[in-house]
Formats: sequence, C-alpha cells, structure tokens
Amino acid sequence: MGEYGQYDIPTRDECVNFKIGQPAPSMLPLEKVRKAAAIKFAEEDPLFLQYGHIYGFPKFRESVAKFLTKRYGHEVDPEKLLATNGNTGGLAMICSLFCKAGDIVYCGEPTYFLAKRIFEDFNIDYRQIPMDKDGLDVDLLEKQLEQGPVPVMMYVVTTAHNPTGRTLTAERRKKLAELSAKYKFILVADEVYQLLTFPGIEPPPPMFTYDTAGTILALGSFSKILAPSLRVGWIQGSPELLKKIADCGQLDSSGGLNPIGFGIVQRFIDEGLLDEHLDETRKTLATRYETLAAALKKYLPAGCTFEVPQGGYFVLVTLPEGQSAADLLKVALPKKVAFLPGGGFAKTMGNCLRLSFSMYDAEDIDIGIQRLAEAIKEYQAGL
Repeated sequence: MGEYGQYDIPTRDECVNFKIGQPAPSMLPLEKVRKAAAIKFAEEDPLFLQYGHIYGFPKFRESVAKFLTKRYGHEVDPEKLLATNGNTGGLAMICSLFCKAGDIVYCGEPTYFLAKRIFEDFNIDYRQIPMDKDGLDVDLLEKQLEQGPVPVMMYVVTTAHNPTGRTLTAERRKKLAELSAKYKFILVADEVYQLLTFPGIEPPPPMFTYDTAGTILALGSFSKILAPSLRVGWIQGSPELLKKIADCGQLDSSGGLNPIGFGIVQRFIDEGLLDEHLDETRKTLATRYETLAAALKKYLPAGCTFEVPQGGYFVLVTLPEGQSAADLLKVALPKKVAFLPGGGFAKTMGNCLRLSFSMYDAEDIDIGIQRLAEAIKEYQAGL
C-alpha cells in the first residue's frame, strides 16, 4: 500500500476507483507545507516541542479565527475554538464525553457512513431522519421531536453533504438551531465542506451564526482544504461546551492533540499559503466535477440519474428503483471500475452509488464512467 498511504491508489489500467474520497497527489501542497514547516521550525522557543496548550496554542487559534472570519464572512472568536486532530477525532471525542452507551443520537438519512461507525463504536443508538433536495427535512425532525424520544445529540453534514452533495438551506439551518435550543440537544454540525463549494457558489452561513443558546458544536478540518496527514481540525462552540471537552482526562494527560501540526498550519495560514491553496483546490474540484457530470450525461443508461452538488467531493448516482448498487459493484470490479454502494449510508439507498471526483484527472474520469456505464448495462441485461 505504499509507504505512507492509507491504501493503494490504483492507476486507471488497474481500476478507476471512484470510492476514494481523498485529495489527489497533485492537490497535496508539499512545497508549501515544507516552506511553512521550515519557517515554524526556525523559531527559537523549545517549548514548541512541549506538551501543548489544551485548546491549541493561542497564535494558532487566532490565525484560524482570522482565516475563518475572512472565508465565512462572519466574525469568529478564537476563544470559541478548540483544536483537534481532525473531524473524526473531534466527533469521537464529542461522542465519548456527551453520550453514553444506549443514548439516542439523530442523524440524516443518508449520513456519512463512517460517522455511523463511530456511533457504533460507542454503542450509541443512532436514528436517521430523512432528507430531501434541500438537505435534512427539519419539519419531519420537528414532528419526531414532538413525539419523542428527544436525542442527546444530532449529527448533520450541512454543506455539500456526503454522499448526496446537498446543502442545507439557510431557513433550515435557522430552524435546526432553534429546535436544538428548544429541545436542549447538542447539534454537531460537520462543516468539513463549508469552505469547498465551487467557485461562484456561496453556501449559507455556517451553523455557529444561528446558535443563540450555546447548543451547537461545529466541526472543521484542514484535511480536505490542506492535507489529511497533518491531522489538524477544530471544534467551534460555546465556552461552556468546549470546557467540558478541555477538562477531559485525555487532554489533561496529553495536552494539545497535535501541537506540531498546529504550528505548521499556523504558519501556512500566516504566510498566505492557505488562501492561495484553497482557491486552487476549489477550482480543481469544480473542473473535475464538470468532467464527471459531462461523462455521466454522455454515458449513463436511460433511467439512471445523478445529483448536482454545490461543492465537495462527491456525486450520488441513482439506479432505477429495485436495482442494487451492491450487486452492480460485482459486475463493475472486473471491468476495472469501483464505487461506494449507497447501502452503507442508509438502508433506503440500496439503488444508489457514490462517486468521488477528487482523485482522478479528466481522462481517467471519462474512462471510468465509460466502464461504469458498460457495467450498468451488463447488470441490467441480467435482471
């Protein structure tokens, strides 16, 4: 699997693997990270190598807050940020501190499949609330809350949702925040794609702007906007909620979760490198999506449809009712194309498949969709 990767990335001659939701190697800014790291390590204070500030050292949080304020268009308070080792670590820490085994947590239907894995790790009883084209159906959520039970927590991906690509409207964000306040459950907003809408598309404001009761914890990450291996992210929330996290035994023992990573990212921001890299990343993702969409329009058999995202990494393809993406995958793999079947996101999505457009260039994407279309035709002919 190579020296560093989580798993092997096949060439198109081996397989066009649309399952991979990672930045392409060409999107990883090695030279810029090297520059930022060199500047940081040229500093003279040896305490940079000490157990770190539990919230993340102040200069890091100030740099992140300044960057987010500019990008969000809303003032971000560095005192309402706690540095994490990425969204996955942040969500797991929240689950460990605010939930116990058997607690009920709501999430969208569908939802990010590995968030479900984390809930299962903590023996949490997660229940899914349906979505429509505008994101989570907050009216259905309200009815469920009225009937009970009220969850301890709700998890929602608000912008360029994984796997649908849908973005929760401003009106629904406001109502979701109001329901969180009224029913006193913690709302965990996974905002990993908030900064990754395509150029020219401005998403609704981030969830903290709707938080009037201090019930929202927003997760952010540098994995998709900079580099995954840095393992750097943040939780944004009220001082009261963040204090419960900061006071936990894990952080009391270890200090900050990743001080070296925080330092490199701080310099990456301060040198203006992140603004430059993020603009390039958004353009690259938009171009790759356009290539994928054009190929889907050209090659997909009649009766198959796909959703149009506002950003992020993913496109959701839907097969005709009653057909199985999991069974299709068995036909697709010998044709050297792979994808993620929708059943892992929700039981109701058996005829859906998620395609990631971040990893491959235009020619590979086109070839991959041709193979996928051939697989669909062969699968449907055998029904």
